[in-house]
Amino acid sequence: MIEVQVGESKKISVENNKEGVFLNNKPFDGEIKRISDDSFKVYKSNKIFRVDIVERDGKAMKLKINDHVMDVLVTDHIDQILSKLGMDTIAATAVQDIKAPMPGSILNILVNEGDEVTQGDKLLVLEAMKMENVIKSPGDGKVNKIHISEKENVEKNQVLISFE
Repeated sequence: MIEVQVGESKKISVENNKEGVFLNNKPFDGEIKRISDDSFKVYKSNKIFRVDIVERDGKAMKLKINDHVMDVLVTDHIDQILSKLGMDTIAATAVQDIKAPMPGSILNILVNEGDEVTQGDKLLVLEAMKMENVIKSPGDGKVNKIHISEKENVEKNQVLISFE
C-alpha cells in the first residue's frame, strides 16, 4: 500500500491488488488509461480528467490535472515505517558533509559557498559509469565549503561539499 498526499490535504491510501484499486479501503469505481509514461486519462463519474506528471523529484511530483497543478508526495510502506520511527528526519539533520557515493567525474556544481539550501535542492552532477547522477541536499543548511571543482575526478566517499 502507498500513501499519496496532495498539497497540504490529508493522505489518501492507495492499494492495487487482484481485486482492483482501492482508495482509503473503498473500491475505485473509475478507470485509468495510460497515454504515455507521464500522461494518463482518468474516467470517473461521467467525467474525464487528464493527468500529466509535470515534474518528478524522487517521490515528490507536480501533477497537472486538467488545468490545475498540484504538488503530490508518494510514500511506500518503508517510508511510512521510517516516519513512524522518526528516522526520516534523523539522517537529514545529522549530515554535515556530502560525500561521493561512487567514483566519477564532477560535471556541474549547482551551488556556491554561502548558499542556503533546503532538503532536496540539487547540489551537483556526478558522472559515473556513463550516467549522470544528481546529488541533492539531505537537509536544510548553508554551504560552508566546496571541496571539488568541475571536471575533477573523485573517489568513493571523498568529501564534496561541507555544510555549516
